Amino acid sequence: MMIVTTLFLISYLSIIDGQYLQMLQTVQSTINHNTATLSIMLQEILRRLPKDQNIAALREVAFGKRTKQSSDDYRWPSVAVDGNLNSFSRTQVEHSPYWEVDLGRDYLIKRIDIFNRKDCCGDRLHDLYITTGPAHNQMYPCAYYKGPGRTGEHLVFKCHHSKYARYVKLVIKGKESLTLAEVKVYAQDD
Repeated sequence: MMIVTTLFLISYLSIIDGQYLQMLQTVQSTINHNTATLSIMLQEILRRLPKDQNIAALREVAFGKRTKQSSDDYRWPSVAVDGNLNSFSRTQVEHSPYWEVDLGRDYLIKRIDIFNRKDCCGDRLHDLYITTGPAHNQMYPCAYYKGPGRTGEHLVFKCHHSKYARYVKLVIKGKESLTLAEVKVYAQDD
């Protein structure tokens, strides 16, 4: 209703000696000026905020690293760390399918992002255990995701333990196919 009223008002105003055009130009100029002023104010506020030295910078450490998974269903595990959200890794339907990345050295892992497939099958991601560790026989829980996931979903998991890890492993408990578009592992910058 408000749109119809506004259109009627605009039509009426445009008839009256071109005053509508002048008024519209004035409003647009004011909005542009206010937007620029707010942007400058925000930049100044951010510049003046004290930097917290206790907040560590995180960097992504899994891109292009060596991967493996419990089985291959015409999709290789390495595509889950290739930076392309349109590709995906996939295991066969099996009991406790897993995917793992070897980071090459130990990192203090703080966060793991998982991107679900964009085209279908998001609900396959469920009952997911995420573990990290310095060796295959020393894996520690990072997070658990009950699910089910949604197609195209971006999930973020924070690892609250303070353990260094070289390996990140994702395991679905139960019979399923583990499908991942992308996995990003964020570690504290040394």
